[in-house]
Amino acid sequence: MAKGRTAVYGFSDSEYIDAAQLRARQRKPANVSYNAEEEASRYGFSKNVTKRTGKNGRKAKKVNHLKIRVVLGVLAAVIGALIGVVCFGFWYKDYLLNQITYEIDDPNQAVTIVNDDGETVDLGDAIQTEATSFQIKQEATIKNFLLIGIDSRSKSYSKDGKGDRSDVIVVMSVDTKKQTVKLLSIARDSYAYFPGYSKPHKINASMSYGGPKLLQATVENCLRIKIDGYAYVNFSHMAKIIDAVGGVYVNMTSGEKKVANQYIRELYPNAALIDSTGDGTWVNGIQAVAYARVRYVGNGDYERMERQIEVLRSLMKRYMKLSATQKLACMDDVLGAIITNIPKEDVEKYALEFLPSLQKAEMQYLQLPIEGCYNQGTYDGEWSMRVNWNAFIPYVQQYFYGQTTDFDPVKLPSHVPELSKCKTNTPLEKLVH
Repeated sequence: MAKGRTAVYGFSDSEYIDAAQLRARQRKPANVSYNAEEEASRYGFSKNVTKRTGKNGRKAKKVNHLKIRVVLGVLAAVIGALIGVVCFGFWYKDYLLNQITYEIDDPNQAVTIVNDDGETVDLGDAIQTEATSFQIKQEATIKNFLLIGIDSRSKSYSKDGKGDRSDVIVVMSVDTKKQTVKLLSIARDSYAYFPGYSKPHKINASMSYGGPKLLQATVENCLRIKIDGYAYVNFSHMAKIIDAVGGVYVNMTSGEKKVANQYIRELYPNAALIDSTGDGTWVNGIQAVAYARVRYVGNGDYERMERQIEVLRSLMKRYMKLSATQKLACMDDVLGAIITNIPKEDVEKYALEFLPSLQKAEMQYLQLPIEGCYNQGTYDGEWSMRVNWNAFIPYVQQYFYGQTTDFDPVKLPSHVPELSKCKTNTPLEKLVH
């Protein structure tokens, strides 16, 4: 039978196929080969797609789509988080800067003062009255800011700082190129002429007579330097600022402790007293302010200024050791206590960018008057320090700018030591702390 079938259909025994296979071969020409990729392309599919058939193909397709959705979801979450952080950063930065009280100067409105003759005069006109020949030394990378400490307990204080006298007068020089901060402290009892006034007075009285603008003009006139803005804070706020960094460390003597505790009992009856002495004594805000106010221990105002700078330097060191989050929280307290005429963009540059970026918290310090360049005592019925400002100017120039230049001599009050008798040969490095 096998031979009969093969004979009928013309195949040998080795080429035997059944009828179903024969019918399939008859429907498809023997000389045409089947190409799956070409067949799939006729219907708009790629070869890879044609392979993804059946149950396994559909599963792979679903897995790939799921992976894509997960990746896109993660990317969206990361981008959203970054945008949120950036937006919060900008918001919080503006929030901090808006805590400051800004005194905006109106260029069209004159700043007036009442001089010692009772006359209302334009401060700008008073400043320009003095004829000068030499340009004041300036450098683009160096900015000088006047820091003023006042005691707002006085009822005579007004919102613009006029009233009682300034207790702290410090020039802070910031060099953004050399990454340095230098402090220059001026004794509040130093006698000086104010722009627009015919008689000399203690320099801290300029704050009382004309507010921070008159004090700024007076410091510029006495030291022949450019002041780029002022900022002042009262002592009650200073205590809050010190507490914001966790207190400060000072070198407390038993005499200073006794007087400081008397101030604390007088001003803050319920506050804790200082209970230790020695180098590295920790004090909180109220205790630090009381310590900085100590005057009648040691060399009077001279050591008082040293205490004030000691507190400021420790405050800076404590701030620099804070974490980034703690610094922002601290700035919230610090900036809210400040009144300034420094533009907001400059406050942002120096307070929120430059100071936090400093690698070291060390600050140099120079104290005026310089020993041997002043007389002190009771003159014309008033105790004061009669200083020779012209002896200080070369030191200040060298200290801030690294070199000296010619300057116009400053008008001096009576009882001031002559320049030839002042000790101006002391090297600057021996005066800087």
